[in-house]
This record gives sequence, structure tokens and C-alpha cells, in this order.
Amino acid sequence: MARLDPRSHTPSRLGPLGRVALALVVLAAAACGAEPAPLVPTTPRTVTPTPATTQVPPGGTATLAFQVTGPTGAPVPGAMVTFAIVEDPSLPDAKAQGATLAAASAATDAQGTCGVRVTAGLSTAFLVRATSANASADVLVVVIAAGQAGAVAVAPFFPLPAGAHAAAVATTAEISFFDNRSCADLDVRAPPMPVRMPVPVKLKPGQQAVAAFDSLATNATFAIVGRAFDGHGGLRALGCVDLPGRALVPGGTVQIALPLVDAGPDPIGTYTATTPLPIAPPLAAAATIGATWSDLTDCPLDPAQLWLDCTIDALGSDDPLDCVPAASPGGEGALGDALGALRGAPLLGPDGAPSGCRGSKTAGGATSVDALAQGMFGAPLPAAIVKLAAAGADAAHVFDDLQLRSTLDVRAGDTLAAAVVTHTLTSAVFGMPNATAEVQLVTLGLPVLEATTTGVITDDTLTIARHGFTVRLGSAARVGFGSTALAKRGLPADATGVVAEIAALARTEDGKLAGCVALDAVLCPRVGQAAGCLVTACATGLNALAARLDASFEAADGTGLDLYLSGSAPLLETHDDGLAGWLGDLQVSAGTWSVDLRPREGRRTFSAPWEAVRSGN
Repeated sequence: MARLDPRSHTPSRLGPLGRVALALVVLAAAACGAEPAPLVPTTPRTVTPTPATTQVPPGGTATLAFQVTGPTGAPVPGAMVTFAIVEDPSLPDAKAQGATLAAASAATDAQGTCGVRVTAGLSTAFLVRATSANASADVLVVVIAAGQAGAVAVAPFFPLPAGAHAAAVATTAEISFFDNRSCADLDVRAPPMPVRMPVPVKLKPGQQAVAAFDSLATNATFAIVGRAFDGHGGLRALGCVDLPGRALVPGGTVQIALPLVDAGPDPIGTYTATTPLPIAPPLAAAATIGATWSDLTDCPLDPAQLWLDCTIDALGSDDPLDCVPAASPGGEGALGDALGALRGAPLLGPDGAPSGCRGSKTAGGATSVDALAQGMFGAPLPAAIVKLAAAGADAAHVFDDLQLRSTLDVRAGDTLAAAVVTHTLTSAVFGMPNATAEVQLVTLGLPVLEATTTGVITDDTLTIARHGFTVRLGSAARVGFGSTALAKRGLPADATGVVAEIAALARTEDGKLAGCVALDAVLCPRVGQAAGCLVTACATGLNALAARLDASFEAADGTGLDLYLSGSAPLLETHDDGLAGWLGDLQVSAGTWSVDLRPREGRRTFSAPWEAVRSGN
């Protein structure tokens, strides 16, 4: 009998010289029978245990019998046979527990048989291998158990509708018997090697298949695992039932029905997932981001007007430093009032009402300090200012083409249909016109990028329960916007760099001074102040402007867990190997997430497609 590897459903050899047979162990020791005159062996030989399973009480003895036959099935007398208790790491349940063999070898008698006495130790199940030259090595299962024993006839079947798909394509089933185990202990899709030999059975329409197991102790517990395969060896159905020893009939045989349900492609494994997030209508935070960055260039005298707003606001101490000067006199101090009197008069909007933009003349008709500051940038405006206007126009669309990338680790749960799913967010991808940026979320220091939840496996679908993350889309968008809308245009990739570059472009007429020093040199004389009157406020104001630009993204960040997902995906087999190569496919049959996004402004719930590709697929 060739031993079947339950993981591959293909025959495998336990020893280099022979075939393998299995059973459970209560140990014993023995010696072989009389040795006749040796005959010239005819090869190949076969070594067969008779019977395949032997039961021994704890501390008792029994003789394990083997027969050696030649290629025609005739017994081979005088053949030397060696015996050994099998210790194989792939069989964690096969432990001798103190059992010993009385001899290491013996010769066969005239009937080609010999035996070895085994002395049992503690209750267990183990294997004894018998090997003869040029012969296969069969393995005898020794079961050491107190009390009586019975037998089982296992009848696999396909319940409808749960087994309908497999019933149409399955051609064989493999039945494995596990002593002192329960179904909850086992990964039924990929069970460990059992001590007893798995029994293959043919599946034919209209015929009942039966797998027999004997020497089952009535005081033990058992798990019976069934796996059905198609003609290509693909796993099509699974089943497992627990059998308490008290259900056995001492000295008799009971029949056990083993339902096999559709397995579908096996999703157990690790996947790389892609989830486009179609957020429509756009997040409220997108409008805030767009308006804030557009403020740098949306008025005729920008960026000078905004630069002056921030500088004057920094002169006061009672109002927030937000680049919005106090409206009441004295709010920004005497110097602030003096500069405020020289600001450009508000321009009228299309509706005839005053707008937020200032003109080149004061209310009294003099040249405004806004115009003087804007003149420091020269004419035409530097290319960087023009590019900054284009970047500002993109800012409101930073979430329009957004993807999340992640990994899914799917592991077997405590039942056939259960899974444990660990979902880890890895990056967010932001798409802008002609540019894409992938932001690695781990670089943002976010507290919860990994969540473990439960899953349910059916024949063709994996369903994943609700789980949450701290995705912080605003923080990620700030980095993504910098890499796309800014850096791809040759601008600094962050707000601090952008503000510093704006200031550096402003110069005195002779070109000798730039930035805050230049602004100070141009404006302090206009208000009757000595040089240096604005240097500190200018630097403080620029810092406030950079902070204001950065803070515009915060509205898209949530507090606590701000992204929850739950959903499902079809299991798609790609290599005819019984494994799910994809969980969903965006082009053919995508998975679906139920998304609960919780930014500070405007919570959104919506559906999003997703797919995941098995690692190494």
C-alpha cells in the first residue's frame, strides 16, 4: 500500500526501499519466526503488515506480523527484515511514549512471514517500519489504548446545495483519521500528516464510497477529515466531523456520514490589495485645501498682498496668528495701523461689492504698500509664481484620483468556513494631471495601520468583517500634493519651502536685498520707521503662512480610527492549482468594500471596488 500525502493527494514513500502503511500506536515488542534455508530473492519485493493496525493495552505486549512477497505475490522465505519505530517530524502525533521493540531484525519463514514483539508504554499511536533488501517498507500502525476497540466505515457525500459544485467535478476523496484530535484543532484545507494512512476512495455518481478504519479505542476521541479532488488534483470540497469514542461499538463497526461542502479556490495566503476610493461628491476638506493654496495667487497683487497680511498680523499679540489682520484699529499695534492706512483699497467684484483683493492705490489715491511689495517680484512675474497658481488650482482635486494599497494575510480559522484576516495599510496613491505620488503611510507615524478581523469562506467568496484604521488622509495628501502638484512643477515639495521661495523672489530695485530684509527696506521708510521695523514680524508671518498652508489638510484627518472597511471579494483561481490567485479583479469581477471615512469635516460612507493579488502569483 502506498502512503498518500494528504497535502498533495499523490503517493509518496516513507522509506527509500518500500511502500508505506499507517496506524495508531499502543506499543509492543516481538521476535521473528523460524528461518528456513535462504532462497535467492526475486525482486522487487513487497513488505506488508498483517494486519495493518495492531492494538495493544498500555504496558502490554503484542506481536507485529509482516509478510514479504515477490513480484508475483508469492512469499519470499529467508528474507531478512529490519524493524524500527518511525520518528518523523512530519508526523507530530506519532509518539512512541515509551514503547519498545524486542528485536531489530528477523528472517521470514517458509510462508514469507516474520514478527517482532512490541511492549507498550503510555497510551498513544505510532508507526513501526519493516524493511527488507530490494523491497518496499510498509509501516504498521500501533495503537496503545486502554479498554475496548471498534471500527468505523466513513461514507463521504455531497449535501445539496452546499456541495453541488464539487459533486459535479470531484472524482476522488481522501479520508484521514486523527486520533485524540478534534476538527477545531486542524487546518482542514492543509491538515498535518495523520498517523493512520489516509484512505483514497473513488467517487462515482450513484455509488456510495466507504473508507474503513479499525482499532479505534472507545475511550478516545477522533477527527475525521475528508477532502475531495477533481481529475486535475484540484481541491473541490472539504469536510470534518468529530467522533467521540463512546459512539463506537466494541468489536463492531459503525457507519459515519461525512458531508463534503464546496471548497472553491483556497484563499489562505498573503495578498497585495489595491482599493480605488471614489469619493463623490468631493470631501469638504478638498475645498478648504484648494481655497488656502489658491490664496497665494488669486488676487492681482498676490503673493505680495497675502505676504503683507501675514506680516501685519504678526505685529499684534492679542489675535490669532492666522494671516488675517485685526479689523479694528490698534489690533496690530501702531505700526500695524500705519501700514493698514497704506493698504490698497478693496477691488470690486463682478457683483459690484468689495472683494477680498486689494488694488494698487490706497483709498486716498496714493500707491499702496501692496503694489510696492508686488513690484519687488518684477514684471513679468517669475515663472515660479505662475507655476504656483497652477498648483493651487490642482489643490482642490487632491482626492479626485486616490487609491489605498495594503496587504491581506488570510489564515485558517477555527472552523472550515472561518478565516482570520490581518489587513495592513501600506500606502496612499494620489493622482494629479501628469503626476502620481505614492505615500508610504508608515512614514507618517500613524498609530493603527494594521487590523485583525474575522472572515468567512464560502465556495467562491471571502467576506471580511468590519475593521478600522487611522488612515489620516489629510496628512498623506499633504505629502502627495507636495510630490505631484508642487515638485513635478519644479517647486519645493512642502509649504515651508514654497513660502521661503516666494520671499526669496522679492528683491529691492538694485537687487542687493531679498526676502524680509528687502520688504523691510522698502516699507519701513513709508511709515516713518527705522530700518529693521518689519524684519521680525515678516519672518514670523512667513512661518504663519507655511503653517496655514499645512493646516489646510488637517480637515481631512480624523480623530481616532478614521477609516472603517468591511466587504467581500470573489475567489478567482488563476493557475488551476486549487488556490485563489486573486481576490476580486478590478477589470472583471471586483471585490466591494463598504467604506466609512471619518474626517474632521464631512463623514462619508460609500462603496469602493478592490482587488488583491496573491504574493508570488
